[in-house]
Amino acid sequence: MTGFEIIRGKTKYDGYEIRIPNEMMDAANGSYEIWDLDSNGYLLYEEGTLIFEDGELIDYDGMDELPEYIINAIARNRKISL
Repeated sequence: MTGFEIIRGKTKYDGYEIRIPNEMMDAANGSYEIWDLDSNGYLLYEEGTLIFEDGELIDYDGMDELPEYIINAIARNRKISL
């Protein structure tokens, strides 16, 4: 995907991929995917939208609460105001 920074990682139980829009975009949506490692996403698979404005994460959709490891991965690169 052009115009996106992609962050991939894993925890003890889950794998994840985050797509953050390029900072040159004023307002844009990114996304995330989370899957369990044991079944490669068969038992657990979540995805959603990340809403950025001026390069800052301002909202998200798809889950009641973003996992801490997703927030921390985004915070290494962007400002977050949720």
